[in-house]
Amino acid sequence: MPIQGASGVIDYEAELKSLKSNNTNKEKSLGKESEIAYKSDDLQEVDIQFGELVLDKNEFKTNRDIVDKIVDSSDDPTMQVWTVRSVVIGGGLAIFGGVLQCMFYFKPQTILVSGVFLMLIAHVLGELWYKFIPSKGWLRYINPGPWNKKELTFATIMAGSASSCALAIEVLAVQKLWYNSSINAGVGIFITFSSQLIGYSLVGLGLKKALLYPSEMFYPNSIPLVTTIHTLHNNKEKTKKQLKVFYWCFLAMFLYEIIPEWIFPWLIGVSIPCLAAPKSSVVSRIFGGTNGNEGLGLLSFCFDWNYIASTASPLTIPLTATVNNLIGYFLCIIVFCGVYYGNVWKSKNFPFLSQSLYYEDSEPGNYLVYNQTAILTNNILDKEKLAQEGVPYMTGTYVVYLIATNLSVGATITHMLLFNRTELAPAFYWVTSLKNYLRNIKSVFTLETLKFWKNMDKDPRLNSDGVLPDVYNDAHMRAMLRYKEVPAWWYGVTFVLSFMVALVCLYKSDSGLPWYMLIFAMALSYPLTLFLGGLVAIFGFGGTQMQTVVQMIGGFSMPKPSPLANMYFTLFGYNSVGQAFALLNDLKLGYYVKLPPRDTFAAQMIGTVIGAIFNYIMMNSIVDSQFDLLKDIEATSVIWSGQNVQQYNTQGIAWGVLAKEMFTIGKTYYMVPLSLVIGLGLPLPFYFAHRLRPTWGFDNIKTPVLVWYIGWLCVGVNSSITTFFIAAFVSQFYLRKYKPLYFKKYNYIVAAALIGGCQVAIFILSFTIFGAGGPNTTHNFPRWWGNLNGATGKNENFDHCLFTNNG
Repeated sequence: MPIQGASGVIDYEAELKSLKSNNTNKEKSLGKESEIAYKSDDLQEVDIQFGELVLDKNEFKTNRDIVDKIVDSSDDPTMQVWTVRSVVIGGGLAIFGGVLQCMFYFKPQTILVSGVFLMLIAHVLGELWYKFIPSKGWLRYINPGPWNKKELTFATIMAGSASSCALAIEVLAVQKLWYNSSINAGVGIFITFSSQLIGYSLVGLGLKKALLYPSEMFYPNSIPLVTTIHTLHNNKEKTKKQLKVFYWCFLAMFLYEIIPEWIFPWLIGVSIPCLAAPKSSVVSRIFGGTNGNEGLGLLSFCFDWNYIASTASPLTIPLTATVNNLIGYFLCIIVFCGVYYGNVWKSKNFPFLSQSLYYEDSEPGNYLVYNQTAILTNNILDKEKLAQEGVPYMTGTYVVYLIATNLSVGATITHMLLFNRTELAPAFYWVTSLKNYLRNIKSVFTLETLKFWKNMDKDPRLNSDGVLPDVYNDAHMRAMLRYKEVPAWWYGVTFVLSFMVALVCLYKSDSGLPWYMLIFAMALSYPLTLFLGGLVAIFGFGGTQMQTVVQMIGGFSMPKPSPLANMYFTLFGYNSVGQAFALLNDLKLGYYVKLPPRDTFAAQMIGTVIGAIFNYIMMNSIVDSQFDLLKDIEATSVIWSGQNVQQYNTQGIAWGVLAKEMFTIGKTYYMVPLSLVIGLGLPLPFYFAHRLRPTWGFDNIKTPVLVWYIGWLCVGVNSSITTFFIAAFVSQFYLRKYKPLYFKKYNYIVAAALIGGCQVAIFILSFTIFGAGGPNTTHNFPRWWGNLNGATGKNENFDHCLFTNNG
């Protein structure tokens, strides 16, 4: 029974007989961990070896090991991708996801529509389509046979690209709510569409060669999804144990999640120090963390996977990133406490954790939130009004977050150039090409030198000699060479059309953003995508920290201080980077499943168009029907909430209007922009130390990750941190090093099952219990000791810590 594996064709039955006949010798050489492989009659246990009979504790040391030995590299080129059912299911879920995610943006409880969630729905629909729709006669075009993994991946990518609330929707909602600007539907949809596609075009401008092709860029957050797709569709006899584990873990998490989310919220954060000293504000700030902006969650144990894996599953993040995360976490606690209790930036006048702006004369028990609209006249800063209101203050912990964010971005640039320049070098190939081209024109000005499009047909994955470079050479890339790449001119056309549409829409929407600032925002997005994208691809970390940098640069460079212009600058400077990450992640997903790149690109584009249309329709409908409620800061509706759009408006005013009043040299928070420059030098000591002592591990100190986590705990529920680290070390240290067989076979499939079960449960609970389904759908569990918040409306924390944010 020959099977295509990572190391070529493997005859499993012959391998099994060989292993059994040499039982004695193999037992000595393979050790205890591999005994299962040849003692069992189950062919799947032999498949664990996948061409290498020995799996030791060093088997998964590098990212390439994960890519080559865990992710299945087999391919069947005859599998259909474009079928009626893949397009219908993908398009239907794109509409569903686009509507749902935009609706959740305006809900009291924001829920993320994830790729695993959409993939599971698509898989169920695809299997039902295959089983219940006839396939005889002309219906064979409707139901061409078994639902395959390439159809599933195609549908998932299409749905996932639509299932986000586009940043343009936030800008348009703010503009409509606070700036009395009515934009017609055509302009609204096209500005949403263009802002999404400009980021895609960045990928084709050399970024694929740096962020997609290298084996080191393996996108760890996508591995659970990939592993699940392969497990659901590969030989069922081989994967039956993995499928069984997946279904049981999914079901267990689905049922269990009801307990901490509804019945027993104390499980969100069990804090022994808080139980011992429930009336201590110091204990609450350091050890509390079950409620938003409560505390730092030190030694608090979380039993709710919704919070533990809220940003990324701890089972997928590489150990190096986790160790740097842990160091940053302890530094965060020390720095936050030092800043607050040292009264730096008058921190004691304001809450310990908060993202709002405050008047200087605030004090504990009487926190005065700054009235930002009081300093504007016609959406422009009024200096006389500012003098009356005074310059606002921020909480000390939020300032630390801003400083840490800028340090991280600066450190990322230097770190990637020093430690990952081999992978990044191809992104600059166009500079050399341009020099050679200009040199040829100068020396021999002929028609041939002008025919640059002739080189566009060359495969960008191969070097000039037609050979696959070593940095790209893994089993997946070799398998994908049979499929044509997306031509560079596709990306070029996407960029030109998106830019022209964006330029027209900016003036039609009265954004206040000059044309040259649009060009500046797009130019800024290229290096941010390149350097921050490396962190996303290698460590599964990064992306969100760049918003502050873009807003800050926009605030300092804008000719006239304007909140709306800053929001549009952020839209094209920050959102473009996020969209480039999304396309790169989906292209890598396609590589792992052997989906042709052109099909992946098409799925992403179709989903983006659908998402832009339905995002705008939903936003417009909700804003029109809930206009006053969304602007009300104290609105208590259980169905709709303006908290997210209010916060985005606050950020636009803070950075678009007050940047020069708060962050320039001599002002209160001058260290925030200065930290971007300081961050450039942070990796240098560790780089030089690594060059002097290569074996001492200085290269494992990832300064961009470490310093960002110094500001990590500035917002949200922090009780999950301890459990996150325990799960991460069990997975990426103990299992990966000492139980490589179990790590390979179950780690990522369990990660996907836990995420899927949790999010399906949250989705159902939101509509049946938490009020997302409309009036009369909120059903609080009866109040008891383990459910303090209940329906009483009292200011209490689930973990019984003292509530300190009285204002």
